[in-house]
Amino acid sequence: MKLIFQPREFERLEGVHSARGEPEALLDKTQIPAQGYELRINTDSIQLRASDSAGLFYGRQTLNEIYGQYSGAPVPCCRIVDWPDLANRGYMLDVSRDRVPTMEHLFHLVDTLAALRYNQLQLYTEHTFAYSRHKQVWSNASPLTAAEIRKLDSYCRERYIELVANQNSFGHMERWLEHDAYRHLAECPEGFRHPISGEWRPQGSVIKPDAGSLEFLDGLYSELLPNFSSRKFNIGGDEPWELGEGASAARVRDEGKHKVYADFLAQVCGLATQHGAEPMCWADVLFEEPSSIGNLPDAIRPIIWGYEVEHPFETQCAILAELGREFYVAPGDSSWTSFTGRLPTMLANVRSAAAAGKMFGATGLLMTHWGDGGHPQSWPICLPGIVWAGLCSWNVDVEEPALKAGLQSLLCDENGAYVDALLECGTMDASLDVPLVNRSYLAHVNQLNGAKRRGFQPKPSRPSLLNLIGSCQAWIDALGKAKLGSEDASCLIDELKIALSMNKYVASRCVGAEDVEQIDELRELYKKCWHYRSRSGGLGDSLAKHF
Repeated sequence: MKLIFQPREFERLEGVHSARGEPEALLDKTQIPAQGYELRINTDSIQLRASDSAGLFYGRQTLNEIYGQYSGAPVPCCRIVDWPDLANRGYMLDVSRDRVPTMEHLFHLVDTLAALRYNQLQLYTEHTFAYSRHKQVWSNASPLTAAEIRKLDSYCRERYIELVANQNSFGHMERWLEHDAYRHLAECPEGFRHPISGEWRPQGSVIKPDAGSLEFLDGLYSELLPNFSSRKFNIGGDEPWELGEGASAARVRDEGKHKVYADFLAQVCGLATQHGAEPMCWADVLFEEPSSIGNLPDAIRPIIWGYEVEHPFETQCAILAELGREFYVAPGDSSWTSFTGRLPTMLANVRSAAAAGKMFGATGLLMTHWGDGGHPQSWPICLPGIVWAGLCSWNVDVEEPALKAGLQSLLCDENGAYVDALLECGTMDASLDVPLVNRSYLAHVNQLNGAKRRGFQPKPSRPSLLNLIGSCQAWIDALGKAKLGSEDASCLIDELKIALSMNKYVASRCVGAEDVEQIDELRELYKKCWHYRSRSGGLGDSLAKHF
């Protein structure tokens, strides 16, 4: 018996069951952990016990998975017991970096998450909600509407998934501040120099910490939050790059950056609370000065994010646990600024976050999928991360072979050829032996002009690039042998083909063997794959970054 989730307890019983009926369901809060269940398949009956309705849902899911494996034949009698390590198992999808999903794909995503026992979804939003008074900001972005959010919220609830509001409310506001009508809100309305890249940015990214900004946020919250049945709300607050460089310079000089930051964050949280929300925030700035955490309202829930193998999840979890704060851990799927993802980094990063979260009592894990670099990664490139984080947040001791088995089951991969290609894709960046933080070499240098690309250091060897080109073509050819039973099989084939083709295209540019005649063909495939699951808004911006 092959199940996506290998249960904590499995006992084979004598005989088989042929009736395939609904189980006798019983709630039992005394012996089974929250969201857990005990499924017993007897020769003449099926019994399902759970501590709550979510546990009954997951138990029925397991039963249906067993039924599906035996194709109408009698199923073996057995006893299965299972429960999650982390109470909240969330997925955060960036819908603000060029790619906004269609409603059809959002429903598909929710079904995928439900199959993997996620119970929370966040759509990371900067400017892609259709605020009625701010059309100038979202007019070219194909935004999500209030009616669509309400429809998605209902769809999620039916599958025991909580749709959580997410609106960045401090930094990453450049899509607003680039417009003249909003420059008065900016910390640096005339632009700033990015502290990491050193590049000059022509408009600000941070709203200034004052009453005017709070009034602006109040208007956003009034329109956004009523569309969600969940009271949780991620207000963001990460990476306020230029705070203290403009409007708040005097305050930061007198009081210190972290006090000014924490004071405004507390005000934003208070505003969210006035709207009936339970605020969450990113914790990166808080850990720059951990003493500031104690000054935040008790209601706020920090989210510890970190996306590399060596991120100090244990140290940071220990700090919040010592303070008695409720918190989440947030690893990443390592797919952004990439065409084929960075699988080894993702596997280790998620495992580390989940283990530290369980050790120090985190109440949730939030798997993040970002769209940096024009959101070039196609849907299948996200799937290893979705599956692995779902498995690890349910049981942190899951073993890596479960990832391949889970992908094969999810995609109805009959011969394993597609999943083999997908997982091999994720190791290609590592084969170049050019470790970069939060990005893949090929996707990064593709956005540089010719001179900068040729001069970028470190760079892979010519033999490794040529080997990658050959591997990409070999895996493209191998896709012809894939046998997928999923309804979107043809889309999945094209989407993995574009990922491999983009790697091949950029590697060829790097060795001076670019095939100019094929660029138009590649661009058309990129556009075709984009429209499978994403809206038109943002496609032009993404294309401009890669061709």
